[in-house]
Amino acid sequence: MIRRLAFQQLRRRPVTTALLLLVVALAIGVSAFLTTLHQSLQRGLTLATEPFTLLVASPGSQHQLVLSTVFLQDRPLANLPYAEVTRLSDDRRLVRNAIPLAFGDTFQGYRVVGAVPAIFQVKAAPKAPAWLSLRAGRPFAAPFEAVIGHDVASRLHLQIGSTFQSSHGLLPGKKRAHAAHPFTVVGILDDVHGPYNQAILTDIASVWALHNATAREVSAIMVEPAGYSQAYVLASRYQHRKDAQLVFPAQTIVQFFNLMGRGEAMWRPVGALLLLLSILLVVITSYLSTLTRLREYAILRALGATEKDIVVLWLWQNGFLLVGGTVLGALFGIGGCAFLAHVLTASTAVTLPLTVTPALVLLLGAAIVIGLAASLAPAALLRRKLAAAQAEEL
Repeated sequence: MIRRLAFQQLRRRPVTTALLLLVVALAIGVSAFLTTLHQSLQRGLTLATEPFTLLVASPGSQHQLVLSTVFLQDRPLANLPYAEVTRLSDDRRLVRNAIPLAFGDTFQGYRVVGAVPAIFQVKAAPKAPAWLSLRAGRPFAAPFEAVIGHDVASRLHLQIGSTFQSSHGLLPGKKRAHAAHPFTVVGILDDVHGPYNQAILTDIASVWALHNATAREVSAIMVEPAGYSQAYVLASRYQHRKDAQLVFPAQTIVQFFNLMGRGEAMWRPVGALLLLLSILLVVITSYLSTLTRLREYAILRALGATEKDIVVLWLWQNGFLLVGGTVLGALFGIGGCAFLAHVLTASTAVTLPLTVTPALVLLLGAAIVIGLAASLAPAALLRRKLAAAQAEEL
């Protein structure tokens, strides 16, 4: 009965109720968005880097190397001589596999990645399935045979047997097409849940032929070490080299999240303050609104309601506002993150897994508990006000 009456009173004030719900929802939504986005980005970027245990490239920015090689988003560093691939491949004690990668061309905005067939044997973990599995066709086996990513096939409507001509350069704009060297699609990748959904894989000899390369060079080298200890031995070998560098992509991502963590640490107090202010606004506004309806409560008392019943009625109203605003805020925050994930996946193919994390559940629960706790002091004041009003009537 009290719960129903509390809900009915809120419905009689639709504008005030809607505004209070919106205030709580916006505060919760911002916090839920930041919490969900941080966790989703961390998981998505980690998944994208898992197949790339080590990268060897020319000296330069590690972030640029990871962006260009793992995420296919930046210009590659200067080329390395192919002799570096041979040197790594010959060291079977430390290296399980060394896969050369060459960039330089695109087709309809999607990057052509020169590699070797061994790239189809790469695994994110020893017991995991192959990173690049085929949905149709076969791996490339000769120059100018292409295996296209899941997104490339679906967006450009390419099939097995389709032909296309790549263009020189990685940046948008007018480009020169290689009309003399068309590619033929021989395979289509299954969804890899990462940036290589937007890759066009071909034999590295194709890239050399397109650019009339007299010296065989590579943009980067994917290195699968024989084990964890071997990876650090390799790292020590490259530590003092001036002509090449070795990078752990996972460590680069960790550094990125450390920077993000500093930003999040700055925003966390602001978000907490915003949340507390919104809760206090709801509680105080609801309390002041209740004081204007003392005459209604007098009628309820005449009908048999006690001071405790009226206070409980007010607490139920606050509870509805806090829970409703929290639920709406969670939907706003997660929905906003889902929209951003869709946009990011469409442009970069980085998948952001959206999950309800313990941190988010704790945030939502804390908002409700703090709100109800903040209602106790006004509830005591309301009870005194009701008692005083009743004394005056007597």
